[in-house]
Amino acid sequence: MSFTKYLTKIEFTLSKEISAEYTKEAKHDELLSIKSQLTEKLSEPIEADKHIELQIKISEMAADISSCEEYKDRVIDLKTKLHRQIEILSDRQEIRTSEISIIMGASSVEIGYRIYCDGEYGTVLYVGQISGMDGTWLGIEWDNPSRGKHSGSHNNVAYFTTRIPNAGSFIKISKADFGIPCPNAIKIKYGKNEDAKKLSNLINLPQKSGPERHIEMIGMEKIMGKQSNFSQLTDVVLNGMNINGPGNGNELAELVPNIQNLDLSQNLLASWKDVNNIVKQLPHLSTLVLSKNRLQSVDDGESNQDIYQSLKMLVLNDMAYCWKEILQCSVTWPFIEELCVLDNEMSILETPSFPVFSKLKLLSLDNNPLKSWSEINKLGSLTNLEELHLDNTSLESIEFPDVSSTEKTNLFPNLKILFIRNNKLRKWHDISELNKLKNLKNLMVNNNPIIQSVNQETSRQLIIAKIQGLEMLNRTQIDRSERRGAELDYLKRYRREWVESCQNSTQPSQSFMSEHSTYLALLQKHGAPDENEIKVQSTLIKDNLICVKIFSPLMPDKPILTKKLPAEMTVGKLKALVQRIFKVAAHQVTLTRLFQDESQRTEMDNNLKELSFYSVSDQDKISVEW
Repeated sequence: MSFTKYLTKIEFTLSKEISAEYTKEAKHDELLSIKSQLTEKLSEPIEADKHIELQIKISEMAADISSCEEYKDRVIDLKTKLHRQIEILSDRQEIRTSEISIIMGASSVEIGYRIYCDGEYGTVLYVGQISGMDGTWLGIEWDNPSRGKHSGSHNNVAYFTTRIPNAGSFIKISKADFGIPCPNAIKIKYGKNEDAKKLSNLINLPQKSGPERHIEMIGMEKIMGKQSNFSQLTDVVLNGMNINGPGNGNELAELVPNIQNLDLSQNLLASWKDVNNIVKQLPHLSTLVLSKNRLQSVDDGESNQDIYQSLKMLVLNDMAYCWKEILQCSVTWPFIEELCVLDNEMSILETPSFPVFSKLKLLSLDNNPLKSWSEINKLGSLTNLEELHLDNTSLESIEFPDVSSTEKTNLFPNLKILFIRNNKLRKWHDISELNKLKNLKNLMVNNNPIIQSVNQETSRQLIIAKIQGLEMLNRTQIDRSERRGAELDYLKRYRREWVESCQNSTQPSQSFMSEHSTYLALLQKHGAPDENEIKVQSTLIKDNLICVKIFSPLMPDKPILTKKLPAEMTVGKLKALVQRIFKVAAHQVTLTRLFQDESQRTEMDNNLKELSFYSVSDQDKISVEW
């Protein structure tokens, strides 16, 4: 809510209270007049029952009169509060109002200015007259394209062109909020305690009964809880406060010289020049958040390197940047160690030229439409990169083509942590490729098709066996015993394929090693599994199939269905199968195992137990009821 609207809201609310008090005062005077008239009638000769009736009415009115008297003296107090409220808020508004009055002159508004209007943010692309319409108009491209109505044309005349089709519209210059300087925003949010208390006390409104009612002042609790000494502030969050620049001179440096972490996300900053003029006043700044601003990229970033020497972490999420624009700006931040550029428009990457990002340790590219791993490999020269986030980037495969399946790649030499969740990886070969990374220790890979192709326990075992140096998977530590078990099971699982791939040679085929790049190393580590175990393993699936007959006594006309089911199938999965057969909700189903001769019945009541737990064997019947 803008300050003007906020002030209007306070005025309106308190005015209603004053109006209500005037009404009560008038009622009080009216009741006193009526009471006086009734009292006079009591002195006149009247019938006894009428006399009693008048006394009752007078008694009832006394309570109302007493209630009104409680409020009679408060009208003046409320008037005073209203004026004092306006005075304090106006003081806070004074600098901002004078600034806006200057900016709103058409000659002062420039292309590229950022504005706020009716809950939406936009960029000024046109200032001037529109044929057939009075006054000065602004042509705006909205950050939210659905707010737009056209691409910059009116009556077939093009006044500007939007980057995104139909994301533009015209507004009157008087409707645009051009924001406030950064120092003003800090004073508003982190104001002195005495100011906050004074403001809070003005809005305690009396009630007829019960505790006083309060008008909520947004942000007052925060203001009252903050330090009154601005110079002590180290962490400052100013997101969504419509900041348009640094203010006058060195005001920011004098006000908050010790800021270390600053959040300026979703404001009205228009260019990196605005940001530079803020940062150069904050010599201790180590973290800067600029997300959801639309900043024009820089032409000469090297000239501003000195002012970013202390900056270690930079967040540029949702700024409609491509990677090329990031690189153009990056020369300005020579010592950056953590860079987050989520939710941008990056589909094509470029290899940074040294020394750009030479100190970068963490890079987050989440929610960018990258799709191809070949783009990711362009960043492989970042020798100090330890953590890479690629969640939800539409990746379909992983490939390090510079080395063979059993070698280590020279790309990403120090990468320890990799996030690749919510992608489109469909082959176990993609997981095997990650073993080529020299130092990968921590992997997040949930919600990929290949992971969901088997049960959770199996997928975890396969990943552990395929990536030898992994120490943590999906936020769960891998201990020594779990790794040993996973590797032994892996050797057994793929022993037959190994033997078949070596039939015509002493070495396995290239295709086998591409899919199972760690198999040879695991053989050398653990030795070949026992032959008897291998035979059991190779025939396990076939031998564990049980032929059962499924029927429902509730549907006698439906033929008995014969199915071959694995003995390790859980009751829950069998219920899911039954659900599709009989068109009934799985949670309503009751399964009962019957011996071949139906002499015994066992209810299968635990969804997590396997069929083998209930000794289900060939030719047994399974009754389905609900």
